[in-house]
Amino acid sequence: MKYRNDDMEYLGKDMVKQMKKKSFFPALLMAGALFLSGCGGSVKTIDADALAKTLATEITYDDTLQELSDDEVSMYIDLPEGVDSVMYMGSGSTAEEVGVFTAEDADTAKSAMENIQSFLDDQADSFRDYTPEETKRIGNAVLEQKGPYVILCVSGDSEQAKEIIEKAFK
Repeated sequence: MKYRNDDMEYLGKDMVKQMKKKSFFPALLMAGALFLSGCGGSVKTIDADALAKTLATEITYDDTLQELSDDEVSMYIDLPEGVDSVMYMGSGSTAEEVGVFTAEDADTAKSAMENIQSFLDDQADSFRDYTPEETKRIGNAVLEQKGPYVILCVSGDSEQAKEIIEKAFK
């Protein structure tokens, strides 16, 4: 088969276009994989005291929240060894409370979160007969784990609590 120069030039351009198309998709996949692997797993280090204080002061509560000592926290929540806590709690007439818990690693934080959930379940049971409207507040509590951190906020404004938490981790 004979080709003219014009045909060869056309075939050459067409082959280059095909090669560009075929190499673009794998390159795009590789770039996406690199981007995602760079984002996964790393959690910003935060100031737990500052986050707890912000949650306790920037949300409107029906009760006055007071910071608890480590001994007082341990009376309410059985935290795993090595978990630091900053917790604010109301007088007991409401279920309102804020806590930021810092563990050594994500696995320990997961265990702490399970214990905090048990605490919330106990709170809901206690308030069910005493002040039933508080049970709804507990049901809408924000309880999140972000890496080695567990954040708890029982308030009347869960959306604002979520916004404050997200902002702290940006």
